[in-house]
Amino acid sequence: MNASVSTTEVGTKPRVEGDREAEILEGVIATLIEVGYDRMTFDSVAAKVRASKATLYRKWPTKADLVVSALEHLKAQGGEDPHGLPDTGSLAGDLTFHFCEDQEFNEKSTLLFGSVVSAIHRDPELTQVFNERFMKPRMGQLREVIVRAQQRGEVGADADIDQLAGILPSAIAYRVMTSGECPDESFITSTIEQVLLPACRASVTDKGQR
Repeated sequence: MNASVSTTEVGTKPRVEGDREAEILEGVIATLIEVGYDRMTFDSVAAKVRASKATLYRKWPTKADLVVSALEHLKAQGGEDPHGLPDTGSLAGDLTFHFCEDQEFNEKSTLLFGSVVSAIHRDPELTQVFNERFMKPRMGQLREVIVRAQQRGEVGADADIDQLAGILPSAIAYRVMTSGECPDESFITSTIEQVLLPACRASVTDKGQR
C-alpha cells in the first residue's frame, strides 16, 4: 500500500498507516541504534522521519509505545509467524529454525534490543509495555513449543514448562547485556544443545527414577 496518511471517519485528524507507518518505525529503529533509548526523543524521531510530533503522539502516545511498536515492526520484518513457531518434529529443530534461520535479521534485532534493554528496569512504563506487548506473546509461543516437545516425550510430564521456556531467551539477553555482542548461530545452537536439551532430558530421567 502506498497511502501514507489517511483521515479518520470524521475527517479531522490524520492517522499514520501503511508505508508511512513503516517508514517512521524504521526511523525509530535507526535512532535507537544510534543514540539508545535514553537519548531518543520524539523530537529526534520527528526530525529524522520529517513528521510533526503531533502526528507521532496521535499514533504512539508515549515513548514506550513508540519503541515497542518499532520492536514489533522489526520482528514482523524478520518473518515471525503470528501463529506460533513451526513444528519440525523436534524441540531442537523448532528452536534452531526460529532463532537461526535469518542471522542478518537477528543481528539487527539484537542491536535494537541492546539499545533498550538497559532502560527496561529503569523505566516502569517501558517495562510494562515491553512485557505485555512484546515478551508475553513470544514467551507464550516458546511455552507452546515446550509443551509440544512434552507431548512427544522430549520433556518430562512434571517439568517446569515456564522455566524451560525461559532458558534460551535468558541466555540471549545475558549475552547482549554483558558483552554487547550479537548472539550468533554457534552461541544459540550450543545453548540449545548444552543447556536446554540436557535440562529437558533430565526432566524425563527424573520422572523415570521416581
